[in-house]
Amino acid sequence: MERRSVPMMPPPYVSFNTFRSLREWLGAEGVPLRFDRSFWQGKFSGSNGTQLVAALRFLGLLDGDEPQPGMEHMVEAGPDEWRGMLAGMLVDSYAAVPFDELPRATPAMVRGWFRAYPIDGHTLRKAISFFVNASKEAELPMSNAVRKMAKSRSSRQVSTVAPDKAAVRHSAVAPLGSRPRASAASAPGVDAELQGGQANQTVIDLESGGTVTLGVRVDLFQLSARDREFVLKLIDLTMEYGEGRGERMEDDLGDSPGG
Repeated sequence: MERRSVPMMPPPYVSFNTFRSLREWLGAEGVPLRFDRSFWQGKFSGSNGTQLVAALRFLGLLDGDEPQPGMEHMVEAGPDEWRGMLAGMLVDSYAAVPFDELPRATPAMVRGWFRAYPIDGHTLRKAISFFVNASKEAELPMSNAVRKMAKSRSSRQVSTVAPDKAAVRHSAVAPLGSRPRASAASAPGVDAELQGGQANQTVIDLESGGTVTLGVRVDLFQLSARDREFVLKLIDLTMEYGEGRGERMEDDLGDSPGG
């Protein structure tokens, strides 16, 4: 089979759930004349927003900051039409992937294809996860081994932890007096004073052993711009490490003898 030339643009490595949220949000908000930071920054964090922009450009939905016709079609498409449209975008955009081999491919083969792009390490794993989740939604044929390469977060959520980053942010914005208080018994080993007024905390398992517990107890309306930026970046970093930890664990299992 003759392989197409591979573009040097990195493939999407934002969470596919974030990409799906973008489609739903644009359905309510409408497609702007320019998809610039002033439009999306109220909905997505800086890192997620820039990763979304890169994903849209890779998939041919943006030219610079200018939405292409496909973005309107993406927003207006019903479920069946969207699956077909997504499948077409994936096949057209991922020049390094031989889609005819995907139904019998192994995880090592997929990782080899993606190494043709200018990405590595954690970014490569996230890019594969986006691709596999997108291919699932598009109902593209692929082997069960490849389907399992779509990763989930490995951080252990404790007490009243929000299920995702958006929920964490929402709760952080809520007035402190309106948040439920966590009981000391619900989170062993966590400082009681920290638990006293905070509604969101998560435990991250470290690769080399041990854990890190992050608790969020702030009122964003009372924070300085610098403090607010720091808190939101800290939440992003924690969630991204949790995702990466789960990916590395699954990769190690997949690469082990007999795995």
